[in-house]
Amino acid sequence: MEGDLKDLVLGFRKYTGKTQSQVADKLEVSTDIETALETGTYKQPTKHLMGRIKDLTSKCDQNDLVHIGKGYRIMDGLGPDFKYFIRGLEQARGIDPKELLNQPEDEFYRIIGSVNLEEFDLVMAGRKA
Repeated sequence: MEGDLKDLVLGFRKYTGKTQSQVADKLEVSTDIETALETGTYKQPTKHLMGRIKDLTSKCDQNDLVHIGKGYRIMDGLGPDFKYFIRGLEQARGIDPKELLNQPEDEFYRIIGSVNLEEFDLVMAGRKA
């Protein structure tokens, strides 16, 4: 789970609509540490902190939270090229872009984050479409 920790924390925050400060308060850490968790720069959280994260996210499907976090990260990382990523999903996986865009926000990001294909390849496929 440690490799997915940044996506788990980001996914939880986005799924619950909380701010970084609110998540930090729940985890009893500073906002700087919460931000570092989300960006993946806080590499070795203590067992105590890992327990708090587990407790905080336990009422949710942790795999879904990881996929939601990855989905947000992909969209943010691609910026304006995200539209080509969506088109590439249609080419590579047959995912209808209109149907995808009509999904509830959490489901949209969960789907995006669960695609196990290289983002660059999807963007390139989407540009050719």
